[in-house]
Amino acid sequence: MDKNDEIFMNRAISLAKKATGKTCPNPLVGAVIVKNVKIIGEGYHKKCGMPHAEVEAINSVKNKDDLKGATIYVNLEPCNHYGKTPPCSLAIEQSGIKRVVIGMLDVNKKASGGAEYLKSRGINVESGILEDKAKKLNEIFIENVANKKPFFIMKAAMLLNGAIAVKGGVSKWITSEKALRFSHKLRGVYDAVGVGINTIIMDDPLLTCRIKGYKQPKRVIFDANLRIQTSATLFSKYSNNIYIVTSRYAEGSKKRVLKAMGINIVECDIQNGEFDPVDLSHKLLENDICSCVIEGGSRTHGYFLKHGLYNKAYLFYAPKICGSYGAFNVVGSDAPSDLNNVNMLNDIHCKNIGKDILIEGYF
Repeated sequence: MDKNDEIFMNRAISLAKKATGKTCPNPLVGAVIVKNVKIIGEGYHKKCGMPHAEVEAINSVKNKDDLKGATIYVNLEPCNHYGKTPPCSLAIEQSGIKRVVIGMLDVNKKASGGAEYLKSRGINVESGILEDKAKKLNEIFIENVANKKPFFIMKAAMLLNGAIAVKGGVSKWITSEKALRFSHKLRGVYDAVGVGINTIIMDDPLLTCRIKGYKQPKRVIFDANLRIQTSATLFSKYSNNIYIVTSRYAEGSKKRVLKAMGINIVECDIQNGEFDPVDLSHKLLENDICSCVIEGGSRTHGYFLKHGLYNKAYLFYAPKICGSYGAFNVVGSDAPSDLNNVNMLNDIHCKNIGKDILIEGYF
């Protein structure tokens, strides 16, 4: 490994981050071309269907003769198949680049093999440079491919005793304005925000991102019996990015009305009175929902925890406390009888968001 490899790989990762939330179902990829310890070209994959990072970087070099003998740094193994674009491995070979430095190998077997192809063409290939950082960057893509499910995020705002609503279901506003702004940023970074039908009925939220410069998330409503009313506030904006997950046996006339309004109806298998978690995951991926922030309510969090669907958590605690009788707990499911059966968060980070405390961690 060259002493500068980590420096240039960090640059490739920084470039890749520019497209956060825009490449689903593709990964985040950045590429940097270096010659004589100087960057002569760089690029990143901006959006699904657009040129890949390696091609962007190669095209950014005006004098193609400069590519002869150069090194390209890319955080993910160059693809080796014909998809919406030709293989990046072929573009690298034809460019005259003689060294390829890779952060992580591709977990997608359909696209992988670029490293071996390039080696077979006499090109020097090294992989595993800042591998942990490269994997963290593409944790959503890895989850999608390896486990065939979206990357699900548990997001909840609660009192110190875990209550998300007091008696009567009153839940506005538990945390501060700064915590609310942070939550809106999460909506703007991940593909979708999801809630159960009870949250829609009780809170009537809009579920949009209200921070300038961030994209609008897809809005997913889990509503097996299609109880949602057409007068719900969320229908007032961006109807085409609303996805109502329901049963195929739910009222047909209601489905037709919602479809006429431009709403996406996602029919899911029911198992033991609830959505089949495997079918649910597949259906969401089919709609390019690669990541989804689940904002509640209590029963919805209980469902995702029970089925082991959550990957990450953002838990906000307001410096407030109340009695528990009649309050709604953050997780609405049966408590285990053994502490060995509780869900554990790892890689924990805590920080203050205004007066509130944010705990961030991985399941």
